[in-house]
Amino acid sequence: MKKRTLLIFLLLSGYLIQAQQIKVYTEKDYARNPLWISMIKDTTVNFFEAEKAYKIYFQYHQKPGGEHDVIGEHAKGQKSPSKKVRRELQEEDHMRMEVKKYEHWRQRMLPYVQSDGTILTSSQRMQIWKDHKNK
Repeated sequence: MKKRTLLIFLLLSGYLIQAQQIKVYTEKDYARNPLWISMIKDTTVNFFEAEKAYKIYFQYHQKPGGEHDVIGEHAKGQKSPSKKVRRELQEEDHMRMEVKKYEHWRQRMLPYVQSDGTILTSSQRMQIWKDHKNK
């Protein structure tokens, strides 16, 4: 009985320690994967780290260009693109949208970035607004 309890305790404590570890990414991780996409969705992200991930990713990948004139259509007289080409176009459109989201996020967050890269929480921003309103 004591062995079973000890085993369960060790398994649970190992699980809890693993759950509390923060994943540290390397520049190689940033170069290979668009981690900045998930980073900007995290309210506790360090602004400078997300910006670094974005810049490093596009040092190794081509940034999508401007939007197509007519999205999802091809020129008259041109045959329909193959499945592979359509998939590539969809991936490019998806990445273009993610870049727009990042740029919008960056513009919105920039005024609230602290010197250490933390971003003020919404309650902290509200408090600043209330303080400013009361003056």
